[in-house]
Amino acid sequence: MATCFLGGLTLATASSIVVAQESEPQTDQKDATEQPAETAPAGEDDSQTDVYGKSVQVPDPIAADQAAVNYPRAVALQDGNLLVVDLDLPGIWVQADGTLKLRTAGTKLLRKPMNRPWCVTAHPDGGILIGDSATREIYYAAAAGGDLISLNNGYLGIPMAIAVDPSGEMIYVGDAERRAVFRLPIGGGKPELVARVNARGLSFDSDGMLWAVTPDAEAVQRIDVKSGTAETIVGDRPYQFPNGIAWAGDRGFVTDGYGKSIWTFTADGKTEKWFEGDPLGGPVGITADDESLYVADPQKKQVFRFDRKTKAVEPVL
Repeated sequence: MATCFLGGLTLATASSIVVAQESEPQTDQKDATEQPAETAPAGEDDSQTDVYGKSVQVPDPIAADQAAVNYPRAVALQDGNLLVVDLDLPGIWVQADGTLKLRTAGTKLLRKPMNRPWCVTAHPDGGILIGDSATREIYYAAAAGGDLISLNNGYLGIPMAIAVDPSGEMIYVGDAERRAVFRLPIGGGKPELVARVNARGLSFDSDGMLWAVTPDAEAVQRIDVKSGTAETIVGDRPYQFPNGIAWAGDRGFVTDGYGKSIWTFTADGKTEKWFEGDPLGGPVGITADDESLYVADPQKKQVFRFDRKTKAVEPVL
């Protein structure tokens, strides 16, 4: 969920990947124009050696004592702690007990591990999973500041959304380059196609159905991961520029970056605006717990927490 967020053409150059919107302006111009040089084919050559679970070092990592929040674009929760993807730092922050720390440092070196992280989620056995487009990888970072474990051998394109199924056995990834959802085992392996859904955000419900938000007319789709079938729940593109999705309780929430708003929808397809305007500048990633929504807003360099009952909002970084 830029460039990544849009449903237009993917244009590869020697130094960047640009995802162009065909009919409406970019909300997140940084996501649209500043992709790194990860333009090699997506690793479908069967002659290459498949290596999964390989230990990887981040070269020349960002110094934690010099780091500051730059571009928060995705959020997740782990044991009550907030995880924040910082695309431009780059790195993954964790906020625990009110203290924000750089958990996993990235690098400014193009095409190197953790140069372009897009998404994060908790690993069921502890640690975190990170989608990185610079190396077309899903990484497992077991400990803060520790080594990375590469899980898919570069077979993905631009992993913009990530979710783990309720069983904790499979990782699901929204690949913006291939405009499809893939899955791979939690311990690593070659990704397999699940559904041709252009997902920029993913979220499981309690029944094991996978919800996806797309930049296309079929804005919200529900994927049966067992059968690999997808059903459009919210169509006709009611959102201007949808970026993230979170299923919470009996409904879902969608961020609309261009509309500076958060929408809610139900399983029968009814959708309505839930919050609009200040302090939101361009909401992107979203996650939820029993009481709150957490929304990443790179335009404000902030993550906002919304009370789900009162809609009261406060910055948390």
